[in-house]
Amino acid sequence: MQLAQIITNRQIDPHPANDLVYEWEEDLRQYFGATFSYNRGVQNERYSKFIPFALNWVQTYEPAFTYEMCTQRHNGNNKRNIIPCIIDFYIREPWKVRLWYSQYWRNPAICVASREVYEFLTQTLGLKKIHHLPLSISDRYRITPQTRYEKQYDLVLVGRQNRVLTDYLNRYVAAHPDTTFVRRVLQDGRSIYVDQSGAVVSAVDSREIYIRLMRSARAAMYATPGIDNARQTNGFNQVTPKFLEIIACGCHPLMRYPQNADTDYFRLADFGSHIDSYEQFEISLDKARREPVDMNKYSRYLEEHYTCVVAKRLEQIIRSLA
Repeated sequence: MQLAQIITNRQIDPHPANDLVYEWEEDLRQYFGATFSYNRGVQNERYSKFIPFALNWVQTYEPAFTYEMCTQRHNGNNKRNIIPCIIDFYIREPWKVRLWYSQYWRNPAICVASREVYEFLTQTLGLKKIHHLPLSISDRYRITPQTRYEKQYDLVLVGRQNRVLTDYLNRYVAAHPDTTFVRRVLQDGRSIYVDQSGAVVSAVDSREIYIRLMRSARAAMYATPGIDNARQTNGFNQVTPKFLEIIACGCHPLMRYPQNADTDYFRLADFGSHIDSYEQFEISLDKARREPVDMNKYSRYLEEHYTCVVAKRLEQIIRSLA
């Protein structure tokens, strides 16, 4: 099996939140010399509500790969020529998992992004043809030991924020009024970025602005999605790409996370302990404000987590099917 196509939603779902996935797809396309196969939106709205994701799947018969955002899917991807990778997996009840698994009976392999989920499916439930294909960061963000970013702010608050860390930050800012930060806010129905005084830093919200602002920060707050009941994840706590972005942008991560197969795989403990008190948060942010990160350590770490590494892993999975 030689991968020939990457199935993508980019023509029907161009939301900036999906840009990260589209970067992975572009890197995989380049690595395999593949082409894009474009999903199309359902034309008949009368029936679209009966089709998960409102997609009218593309008809492809060449060996293909696709990212699936969650565990709901349509049968258009249940084909012998398609290898899917599920990004968000939050099903834990065995009967529900087996119902989910039954939708993939034609697929030659099923990839899951979470190491914790992979071990649950293969070791706890004994399911076959499951492979771990971890999340990554695009090669376009590669850094070296010599990479330096000018740090303008102490913190940049982007994406979903953890309520416990946010409470700690509010206490910190009250005690340290010289703290500088940028945060995303809604204004007239659109996202913009403002600094600690409320002044607009950027009236545009895009992937490029997001990365630029992250690179200008000394530190960033990070939490796995299920901790503190931030999201309904059924006990799973997957490490998200935001952690890799924090490292690639040369920031100190201030983190809340459990110890599990995912946090062990991504070695979060190498970059900071789980923060469970304000005092610990204060010490960590004080240090982040005065000390630069070790870019040699950061660059060596990311060499294991670029999308090209995932591409090689996917290539190995494909070869194992021969």
